[in-house]
Amino acid sequence: MATPGYELVFPGGLAPGERLTLVRFEAVEQQAIAKGIYKGVIFHPFPGATSDTDLPAFLKRAGIGTDLALQFARSVFCARLPVTEAMLDPIIKFLNDKNREYVEGEADYNWSAWADNCSHTMRNALAAANIWSPLSVRTTKIRQIFNLAIPANEFVNLAELMTGGDLEDYRDILRDGPRRDAFHEFHWLPTRQGALLKTLPVHDPNDLYDTTFRLFTLQSPFLMGKTQRAIALLSDPRFVDLNTNLHYFEQRYDAILAEHDEQRDSMASVRGTRFRRVESLYYDYIHSQSAEVQSMLKRIAAMSDISDE
Repeated sequence: MATPGYELVFPGGLAPGERLTLVRFEAVEQQAIAKGIYKGVIFHPFPGATSDTDLPAFLKRAGIGTDLALQFARSVFCARLPVTEAMLDPIIKFLNDKNREYVEGEADYNWSAWADNCSHTMRNALAAANIWSPLSVRTTKIRQIFNLAIPANEFVNLAELMTGGDLEDYRDILRDGPRRDAFHEFHWLPTRQGALLKTLPVHDPNDLYDTTFRLFTLQSPFLMGKTQRAIALLSDPRFVDLNTNLHYFEQRYDAILAEHDEQRDSMASVRGTRFRRVESLYYDYIHSQSAEVQSMLKRIAAMSDISDE
């Protein structure tokens, strides 16, 4: 199912400072039903269910705070990664094929935190466009240990990919299968300008849910590496503020191009090298990304001027 609109997905239509009460909760429940968000979804009996096929009961128990109105019940960690239009096609196809499998009755979807959860779906949808590698689902129990998908861990993994990938050495890109394939197929790399992180806390004041801000990661209880990495990235203006982000990538691209000019070999055009074609594509890419950054900075400046006027 798909929930239409930012307001219904995240704040559930609540204004900042408005109290979440049972009345407001039930209003969102009725709105979800009226919009037909769950049209075509069939509810199957499961152990412990008090009402197997009742949509309002499902919305109260699991839908609100999970499928929509996320901030009613959850701390939300967002990673926004710009992709090309061409990359959307394999992502859409993956999701449509997955839905078709269940709609046409060839398979029933049985959610499993261990073997096939919503984070597996998101991870593998992005993998369809070579953003990163996929994770297997429903393999043998021993092998599935190496294919776990924990929501907070996947957020940190994507955040690290967006912010910390190596842009300076195209040979390093070639050694990484997903990045190499994305670069050649889509002329795109995941570490890029405009890739930003954002957190949305549980709505407060709140009569229904605990508003404690949490990040549940699977990690060593002694090192707390994933949590510490998330905190570091979310505290860095380069990865949460667009203007700062653009200036950061402007400097990275300028440094790559400046070093290339300094090391330019006047005889390179007649000396063969196994990386010659890739090197040419790589520097064309860096030039195009640098130009995009400049264009975005000019647009922000123009918007600022209009605002001042």
